[in-house]
Formats: sequence, C-alpha cells, structure tokens
Amino acid sequence: MAKKTSGFTLLELIIVIIILGVMSVGITGFITLSTQTYLNVSERDELLSSARFAVERLNREVRDAAPNSVRVANGLGWHCLEFIPIVGSTTYIDIPDTSEEANNNLQVIPFLDKNGHDYECGNGSTCRDLVTVYPLDSTDIYKNVYTNQQDTGKVFWLNSTSIVDTNTWQLTLNSPLGVQFDEHSPTERLYILGSPVSYCTHDIRGLWRFDNYIVTENQKTPPRVADRSLMAENLVAFNALTPVFNVAGATLQRNAIVSIRLNFVRDGENIVFQNEIHINNIP
Repeated sequence: MAKKTSGFTLLELIIVIIILGVMSVGITGFITLSTQTYLNVSERDELLSSARFAVERLNREVRDAAPNSVRVANGLGWHCLEFIPIVGSTTYIDIPDTSEEANNNLQVIPFLDKNGHDYECGNGSTCRDLVTVYPLDSTDIYKNVYTNQQDTGKVFWLNSTSIVDTNTWQLTLNSPLGVQFDEHSPTERLYILGSPVSYCTHDIRGLWRFDNYIVTENQKTPPRVADRSLMAENLVAFNALTPVFNVAGATLQRNAIVSIRLNFVRDGENIVFQNEIHINNIP
C-alpha cells in the first residue's frame, strides 16, 4: 500500500510568498525611515555643532573688544563686524596730556595679560600693541591709529615695557617727538589693544574670521592682506531687513550692544542664532 505524502499546494505557496513580500516591504520601509532619520539627526547635530562653535567664539571675542572699537560695514556681498581686542588693562599713575610737555613714557600699575601672566609687549618679538586712554567713539581709535603721525590723540603705538619698581611699570611709546593724550580718563583707566579682528559673512561663502592685518581709517569689506579662517558654512543669503550685524553705540546710560543674527540652512534644516552682546563702556 502506497504511503501518503503531505506538502503545500500551489495556492498555499502563493499566499505565503505574498505575505512575505508584504512583510519585506514594511520592514524595508521601516529600516529606510530609521536610517534616514538617523542621517537627518546626524546632519542637524553637525550643523548645530559647527554653528554653535562659530557663534560662541564670536561672542567671546566681541565681549573682550575695546570700548567703542566695534563697527559694521557692508559691501560687495560682504557684511563685516570689526573690533580691536583688549590685551590688558591697568590704572595709570602718570601720562602726558596737552597741558604738559610731550614725552614717550607712561607710569602705570603692574598688570596681567588676558592669559593671567605679567604683560610683556610682543613676548620677545616686535611689539604691535596699542595704548589708548578714554576713547569715546570709533574715530578716536581708528583715525588715530591709521594716521600714526600725530603727537596728540587717544591711541598710540607701544614700543616697550620696563619695571621701575614693584609697584610701577613704565610703558614707552613709539613716537620720536613724544606724545600728549587729548584728555584723562575719569577712572584713570588705560587699555592695551592688540591687532584688529573682523568677522565677515558673504552671501555664498559662509562666516569668515580675519586677523593679522593693518588697521585702516575706513573699514574694509573684507580686510585686505589678512589671515583668514572659515568658521562656518551653510549661511543663508543676507537680508537687508534682518542684518547680520548691528551695533548700538554706548551712551552715558547704557553699554554698547552688538546684535548678531545668523541663519544656518542645510538640507531643509534651518537653525537661527540671534543674540545681543553687551560691551562694557568703561573708557
């Protein structure tokens, strides 16, 4: 007697194949969606990290800008924020003003640089720092630095530093005929300034940082013959109704305020950084 053999009918096989096909489509769609979600989150995190790094550095540097040294200019698709950072500050003991005979030597209280060390102009190389007393607007800084021929003003090039005693340092300025400061600071405050810095955006080129360039009376967009670093990409085009940089100058009632608005866009993701930076007005 022949044995009966069991198996699947053709209809059953077709049904199984259809069910497996439907399940495969669902699983594939789920995997694809999960992968795309992961990629989107990764790209957003990358964009956010890049944008945050650039904005935090910009904020930190602008907060250390000299009073009344921040200015803004636009041109040829560039939009630039320029300032001169403070390297150090101290209280002066004696400086020559317009009522006194001109000379190059200033007596100040010893002070530290921004890294917490005793200030040393140039740190063994050529000194490129500036000395300023009581700058009330950007003209006091940029015009005086640009001409660099005056013997009266509010900003002068520093040549060297020396120790008089434990409580007194001498700053020697780089002027052959001596200098006279226009006026004294009410708080006898003296600032040491470094090289200018500019942050510039371009409609198609991202956010750039410029430094190590020559100060000019009229702001350049961007600075000429400068070292530059790309800080961030994927910035949207400039909109005249929402400027990237805006500066409200200091008054007797408030500090200077720098407004920054940066829009980062990548693959449909949009991140907006908008904040205000207060710069202490202590001339």
